[in-house]
Amino acid sequence: MLTVEIPIADKKKPPVLKFPERCISCGKTKQVVLTMKLNMGVQKKNGETVMMDFPVPLCAVCESNEKRITYVTLLPFVLGGLFLCVLAFIPAWLIAPAGPTLQTRNLDLAIGAFAGILVGLVGGTALEFGLKWLFAPAYGRLLLNRPLTILSLFNDSEDVVGLSARFTENKKSLKLTFENDEIAREFETLNF
Repeated sequence: MLTVEIPIADKKKPPVLKFPERCISCGKTKQVVLTMKLNMGVQKKNGETVMMDFPVPLCAVCESNEKRITYVTLLPFVLGGLFLCVLAFIPAWLIAPAGPTLQTRNLDLAIGAFAGILVGLVGGTALEFGLKWLFAPAYGRLLLNRPLTILSLFNDSEDVVGLSARFTENKKSLKLTFENDEIAREFETLNF
């Protein structure tokens, strides 16, 4: 594993990254380009959020692996979390008292929604965690290195087979961690 750090001089004009014309994971011929996006945390004058886009080339096999990893991580988190959210909302809503005043009239709905969201997030994360360990023998390091969905939502990072992208403190630079050292060196040559 090799980490490359890209400095960001101006958050409103993020650097344009150039990747080698082959798969970033295995080095085979590029078949697909996945566009990864990271929020720069600033807006343009017209109110549009500035995003750092970078095209990540993958071969057909690595793209298939990426999709299968998504089925084991993102899908259980979203679908399991949604199911558990509804399952927790209904009894909490029915048990919670309705407020007697105008300000507390929908208190039962608010309590039900809070319980549903909390149980959905915790339950979806637990389901994803369990499935990651269950499928770890089949996917190995690719799956175990991927952070839980709930964590990746809050830490402004992107992960794809063979590459992990994260901002440093205050978004002064972008850290790209490549699993393939040869591709990382080629990336450095193209961008520096």
